[in-house]
Amino acid sequence: MRLLLVLFAISLCKASKTPLGAAGNKYFAHLCCTTLSETLPDPAIVHFPGSAEYEDQQLDYFISQQTELHPSCRVSPTTSSEVSLVVKTLTEHSCPFSVRSGGHMSWRASNIARGIALDLGQLNGIDVDEKKGAVRLGPGSNWGRVYTALEPYNLSTVGGRVPEVGVGGYFLGGRYISFHVPMDQLDSNHCDDSIGGISLLSFRHGFGSDNVINYQVVLANGTLVNANATSHPDLFWALKLGSTNFGIVTRFDVFTYPLAEIWSGGRIYALDPQETPQLLHNWVSFSRKSASSRGELQAVVLGKGSVTVWHGSLDPSPSPPLSTATSITDTTRSTTLLKFLDELQPGLGDQKRTRWFTFTVKLDATFLWDVHSYAREIYDELGHVSELQWEIAIQPIAKSFMRASSETGANPFRNVLMESKEDLALILLISTWRDQSNDKAMYKAMSKLGAWSEDTARQRRILNNFLYLNYANEEQSVYARSVNQEDLARMRRVKKMYDLDNALGRLWKGGFKIPDDDSDEQGGQSAAHTEL
Repeated sequence: MRLLLVLFAISLCKASKTPLGAAGNKYFAHLCCTTLSETLPDPAIVHFPGSAEYEDQQLDYFISQQTELHPSCRVSPTTSSEVSLVVKTLTEHSCPFSVRSGGHMSWRASNIARGIALDLGQLNGIDVDEKKGAVRLGPGSNWGRVYTALEPYNLSTVGGRVPEVGVGGYFLGGRYISFHVPMDQLDSNHCDDSIGGISLLSFRHGFGSDNVINYQVVLANGTLVNANATSHPDLFWALKLGSTNFGIVTRFDVFTYPLAEIWSGGRIYALDPQETPQLLHNWVSFSRKSASSRGELQAVVLGKGSVTVWHGSLDPSPSPPLSTATSITDTTRSTTLLKFLDELQPGLGDQKRTRWFTFTVKLDATFLWDVHSYAREIYDELGHVSELQWEIAIQPIAKSFMRASSETGANPFRNVLMESKEDLALILLISTWRDQSNDKAMYKAMSKLGAWSEDTARQRRILNNFLYLNYANEEQSVYARSVNQEDLARMRRVKKMYDLDNALGRLWKGGFKIPDDDSDEQGGQSAAHTEL
């Protein structure tokens, strides 16, 4: 009898476009999944709980918080036309869904409870076009495969720094990239640094999204379009800070650049109250005076007992250490980008719980050390938390990044970044732990540290309003802060042009949503948007 009711409901909904996902009810979410399997030419791409495909995908996330959300089904399209049909079906029937590229979000944003998880892992094509100086990338590919495909041509692109990170999330927001140091080298510490849209190629070519020359994107109604400088140019501009607002990108066409060898690696030092502040002063000096001319990106990671400096330089000659202290480890050498990335594996098999917070400041070594000191004070009080680890990851946003960005194309966040007219430091606060019972204490600690850091930076007049979308947590107001009022109004107009009834805002859970108007101070989405 129940099966007959289900079949009757499906046939009725197909005829009348009745919403199937009403109120997030588990039963109706199942109807959405059944409708997809009935509608798609290949029903085998719809995976239900208990199937090997469903369970494998469910475990393939970076953080534990993601795996705790259980969708009613998971869908694995293999072509852009299948994505188009899936989206058309979901929006017609008001079915809630999430989208995953690589599963590297730092909060619950690429999985869903009682809805449809759309997994783009099978859209993983890589097509190198030497004549056009471009590569066409599927969102489900990862950077290891991309660089492997480009290396025989001595080419690279402004991409991610860890092989297992997905292409789609990197360009649109919602991915995690980790600089991983073997645990036996750092006692109880490890160093994770997310380098999203920023690359050592950024000195010459801007941010990752600046180098996308075409998006193949499925709109809310299922229409497949190409957005570039001449076709749908407003959408092309908005997608450079797109998140989950405008459509599902099924292919990125990206500039490529010659790149054979680089000078790169990591230098690890013991944290010292005299040596480490001087290291930070040296880092600020290098970032202002030498980084752009060498094309060298130096990322500093401060842990409880260690400090790591990651070097990546277009100049093949070595740069001097930032510290006179003897390093614990030094892996710097001339190598290829792909070989360097081999040591930066994020260890996806060891999932932990994670909390991040990000902000941007003018270069100030004293402030950076003060943030570390306050972080140590906060986390020393949480000695009872199982497997607690924390780091402060610091990297430059050089003025040359912004100049290069203006040459390769405009983006929605550039104007806010340029307000300071100075070199900046992008800061990411990271904490990880094991047990769910410690969530409340760890979230509270991160909120306290983040608020203190921003308040202190504001008092010292060094705070820049920019929040890097790929690092922000769901409580941070990304669009309200990272985009000025004029550009935000333009993004709202683009949104209405391509998704008039806000279907993606209502149904696509996770990611960051454009605030409705200037009175809406919350540019981010709460975790409730992934849990129906």
